Amino acid sequence: MITPVVASVGHGYTALWYLTRASGLVSLVLLSATVVLGIVSSVGWTTERWPRFLSQSMHRNLSLFCIGFVALHVVTTVADGYVPIGFLDAVIPFQTPYRPLWVGFGALTLDLLLAVAITSGLRKHIGVRAWRGVHWLAYLCWPIALLHGLGSGSDTRLSLALMVNVVCVVAVVGAVGWRLVTGRTFSPGRRIVAAVVGAVGLTAIGITAALGPLRPGWSHRAGTSAALLTQLNASFASGGTSSSAASTPAASAPAQSNTAPSTNDAVPVPPFTRTVAGTYRTSAANQSGQVSVVLSMTPSGTPATPLTVTITGASVNGGVAMSSSQVTWGQDTGSVTALQGSTIGATVKGPHGSVQLSMRLNLDRAQGTVSGTLTGSTTNGTG
Repeated sequence: MITPVVASVGHGYTALWYLTRASGLVSLVLLSATVVLGIVSSVGWTTERWPRFLSQSMHRNLSLFCIGFVALHVVTTVADGYVPIGFLDAVIPFQTPYRPLWVGFGALTLDLLLAVAITSGLRKHIGVRAWRGVHWLAYLCWPIALLHGLGSGSDTRLSLALMVNVVCVVAVVGAVGWRLVTGRTFSPGRRIVAAVVGAVGLTAIGITAALGPLRPGWSHRAGTSAALLTQLNASFASGGTSSSAASTPAASAPAQSNTAPSTNDAVPVPPFTRTVAGTYRTSAANQSGQVSVVLSMTPSGTPATPLTVTITGASVNGGVAMSSSQVTWGQDTGSVTALQGSTIGATVKGPHGSVQLSMRLNLDRAQGTVSGTLTGSTTNGTG
């Protein structure tokens, strides 16, 4: 079942999905910096080169900047359309069918940020006491945002994302610890209680990350709805039954390039178009829950050199959420670069340099066969 393979990463290579992931990480960095500067300002730390008003001004401006990036994160997520998340899901927690708990944490983060921003703008009208009470929500907002990123982000296990999360945690925990040690407005008892609550919360987040988002197969356990997986499965299946490519003979295939490849080359000189036919299989899961989907195809033309696409990752409802891949065409190798719908994008390095491949495939589930068309172009798209 290759459907979940395509579903898992298909849109991850579009500009909107890149922007969604990047804006989410940047939002966490900005929120962490906002919390740290707010603590610096509340403690009253100052030097000749860093007056207190500078901390306050930067804290306020970073807060607005953070809200802007959160808004960008929401808009790009909704516009991408890969998962059924709407604008209401961004403000009403735990309503989306896609990972409701973890996306709900994101909605809570946005709601708390808006509450802090609105009351800050109305500070003169509602009074300092009411404003300060709402402003304390920023301390609650940060761990919720961290949980949202860990649980719903598709990059949680990547080294860059892990580094960003660790740096943010260290910065905020260090600032809070400094606040508890130097804060003159708290009694010793309140400081101890705050420290214990913070330590327990941080430990809980660490355990959640270790047993959840950082382990293989999290995409399925996180709450991707069965309805969504079924919808994506039907989408790929309809592509296999409605297209005539599977039954089209080679004589009626799209026109091929007039440039004949050398008999010693597996990858022709681009641009080219070929029909492909072959088989596909899904391996049994290993001890880590990893499975592989292997597409073994033979493109038309001369020479008839086998083309193999192997996609490996955590098992998701009979498919695989891609974590690694390999493309082999004769002795030329490469990797999958995009999966969207029934199209697989890949890059291989042949004797003429890197070639961008696009495979529009149709699967016969009953027979375990695959067919379709293969096109090649230079990696800059000029052909």
